[in-house]
Amino acid sequence: MRPTSPLQTVDFDRAAFRTGILTAMAIGTAPDVARRPVFVFADTRASTGPVDDEGIPYDLGAVSTTTAGRAISGMLCAVEYLDAVGQVVDMGIVAPTQLRLTLLDAEYQQVKGFDHLLIDGDRYDYRRTEPPIGMVDETVWIIHCKAQDDR
Repeated sequence: MRPTSPLQTVDFDRAAFRTGILTAMAIGTAPDVARRPVFVFADTRASTGPVDDEGIPYDLGAVSTTTAGRAISGMLCAVEYLDAVGQVVDMGIVAPTQLRLTLLDAEYQQVKGFDHLLIDGDRYDYRRTEPPIGMVDETVWIIHCKAQDDR
């Protein structure tokens, strides 16, 4: 009888594997927590009665409430700075216009659905998330963002 998974035939330390990936990701993460990306979620608007596509009520007398979006900072993720054509940029030579962030599933689930992120006062808008990549029993997510001033 064949094993259903290669991991059944190998002594595999899942915790050490995850720790190893996080350690490798730390190489692409600013050591100062204050300089790591801040993931910002959009404000949400609720209104009584029907609203248009932008959430604005048709009835001028309707009551609308806005809840400020939350922000998550200090998340461990690898950050790559890219130029306009998607090539990795050495900082200080060319102004980066794109970011590529790599996160493990547990971290990704915390920031999934964010609107934009801030790094050192620069804003990068969310663009897309690549399909997940499986690594043994971990899932890796790659997120692409674009500088706000480079539309």
